[in-house]
Amino acid sequence: MPNATSIFGLLEKLNSTDIVVHQNRCAVVRNRNATCSKCVEACTSGCLSYDNNELVVSPEKCIGCGTCATVCPTCAIEAQHPTDAELLQSCTAVMRATDGEVVIACEQILGAADGLYDPAKVVGVVCLGRVEESLIAALAGAGAKQVSLVQAKCSACAHAKGLATAKLVCETANTLLDTWNSSLRARVTEKLPAVVRRDDESFDVRRRDFFSTVRDEATSAAAVTADYAVREALHVEDEVEPKYVKVGRDGTLPHQVPDRRVRLLASLSELGKPQDVMIETRLWGHVVIELDRCSSCQMCATFCPTGAISKFEDADGVFGIQHNPGKCVKCLCCTDICVEDALWISDEVFAVDLLDGKAERYEMQPQKNPPNNPHAILHAVKDLIGMEQVYER
Repeated sequence: MPNATSIFGLLEKLNSTDIVVHQNRCAVVRNRNATCSKCVEACTSGCLSYDNNELVVSPEKCIGCGTCATVCPTCAIEAQHPTDAELLQSCTAVMRATDGEVVIACEQILGAADGLYDPAKVVGVVCLGRVEESLIAALAGAGAKQVSLVQAKCSACAHAKGLATAKLVCETANTLLDTWNSSLRARVTEKLPAVVRRDDESFDVRRRDFFSTVRDEATSAAAVTADYAVREALHVEDEVEPKYVKVGRDGTLPHQVPDRRVRLLASLSELGKPQDVMIETRLWGHVVIELDRCSSCQMCATFCPTGAISKFEDADGVFGIQHNPGKCVKCLCCTDICVEDALWISDEVFAVDLLDGKAERYEMQPQKNPPNNPHAILHAVKDLIGMEQVYER
């Protein structure tokens, strides 16, 4: 008979399947000086918090809206029900049924319009905050003509934060689509478009979809339960990603460009070449370093989670850091870690630089007191007090 610990462990797994947290990707977990709190601020139900430098999820509060995953710059949080692939598949099916218009609606307005719309022509989500730019760009590449995000009475909704995120995503997506010469536009609207109106009363598609959803949820829960039971019986522990990551041989923490960002750039690339203009969005930034203030510590490259800032050293001894705006996710780790305030991020980037991998180099001067110098502390104290009569023992 399972003990209480086993039961609570199972309940935690069942209740937290809506999102997956990768602690080692989180900017705050990687760097205790990081100020990023976008997921906590955008969370529509208050289920996210930081405790002892760790991102904590209260599964009993999570509604599975996915807004936190949308705003997380490093994809430390991934939405699961549906996954990005499943949501794209549903949107593509709707696009075919509506001759090009993708309608995504929150569950509240779908509940109010129950029986009046064709479920085969609408994608339902818990909250519009689930939608993000890589989805819209992928739909543009697939031939969609318009993406409509239909809101309910969000001002009276306890989870209204998702609407602000959805509007920001539409603004960003439209900027990108315009720059890449795509005619697709995304909008937030308060009414279901006429294209989704139900015109076939002979078959209750809604009822079929309801039972299909219940079946899928039951199957998922059963799979989790069975897997957990087997692991408990065999005393097999889950593979847990390391919370803290170590500095590698290149002197930086491991980095990874988020999958969503890779998919977004791939979809934009399929649309063709962008206009050669500067764009300002929530997604990318351009790192600017004031070399006259820089101490050449290169800590910005050490902590950059995506490798947008990296170190270089040429054969002739010239060294420094280089910045690739296409990999930047504007997490602000670099500005948080710079002790000299020599680094800042411009919101404007050249569209063409996002796809060509172009990197800007900043050549640095050798540090006066490099940390690997055994006498570094001595020299630092001399500089601090302005006196040469300081000795080591």
